[in-house]
Amino acid sequence: MAPAACLCDRFHTRFGLERKAVMDSKDILLSDRLVCLAAKLVFKMISLLPRFAAYPLCEAAAALFCLVDSKHRKIGMVNLAIAFPEKSLKWRKKVLYNSFRQLGTHAVELSRLHKIDPVELKSRVRYNSSYQNYLEARKEGRGLIFLTAHLGCWELISTAHGAHGHRLHVLVRPLDNPCLDEWLSAGRSRFGTGIIQKQSALRQMMSLLRKSEEIGILLDQNVQEKDGVYVPLFGKPASTSAGLAAIVMKTRCPVISAFILPDRKKGHYIIQMSPLIEFVESGNKEEDLVANTAIYNQHLENAIREFPEGWLWGHRRFKTQPGGSDPYTEKEQK
Repeated sequence: MAPAACLCDRFHTRFGLERKAVMDSKDILLSDRLVCLAAKLVFKMISLLPRFAAYPLCEAAAALFCLVDSKHRKIGMVNLAIAFPEKSLKWRKKVLYNSFRQLGTHAVELSRLHKIDPVELKSRVRYNSSYQNYLEARKEGRGLIFLTAHLGCWELISTAHGAHGHRLHVLVRPLDNPCLDEWLSAGRSRFGTGIIQKQSALRQMMSLLRKSEEIGILLDQNVQEKDGVYVPLFGKPASTSAGLAAIVMKTRCPVISAFILPDRKKGHYIIQMSPLIEFVESGNKEEDLVANTAIYNQHLENAIREFPEGWLWGHRRFKTQPGGSDPYTEKEQK
């Protein structure tokens, strides 16, 4: 894996975000425009449905997609076998099936992202008692970093946090379709959420933290070997961005984990926040990057174990492995 110095110097690739250069509106492909138009129409129709009809309809559609999408179904089963080897095949299949249905639930929430008012959003997304951890972290008077993941209806964390009066800036992987990316960004930023783009990301993040702002980083995606470090996730080496650890090493800003989990009532959610995640220091920067990234992964794993149906099991999280092995190939599965 890359040494600490390289990881710090090459921030723009550290997060594993490969984004095309920003395109002028006149350069956007016609196919992208048509796909964007179709997607907007679908989400518009979903938004017009009452929630009691929208949830089962979208969840059923997502479940159907699970049955026909053999590629991501196979990837998901490999991931679940890695994460829960002690569970039965029936249990894993059920979790995977429900994770697809969860995406249908997420689609309903996304369809309303552009029109929901802050009062309704606050009534649907609340903090539990762990909110005190957030308040304690803010008492330090410095910038705050949220460690989070693609878990549950993750798009609602920043928007709901904003509706509650707290501004969060998120580092996101832009969509390949620039029209859709612009549409989604408009929904994300309605209540003050800041979007941190890949271009000059380090400068933006450092500037925000110096101003005691809050930033959010999703750390649950695979990165290339040159851009990360190998740390355990569900007991298996996972190539993980060391960017978060490098930022904390440089700024000394506090970190807490934050995840959105389903509440008892359908369409309602809880934001759960951890106490401050202590930054471990040994005096060896390279070892500290690895040690702290491993701690962050453990927080992600704990959250996924609490709500396994909410994670994106179809992502090839363990694709990059020491020695070049690939658990998703037929050969490796045998």
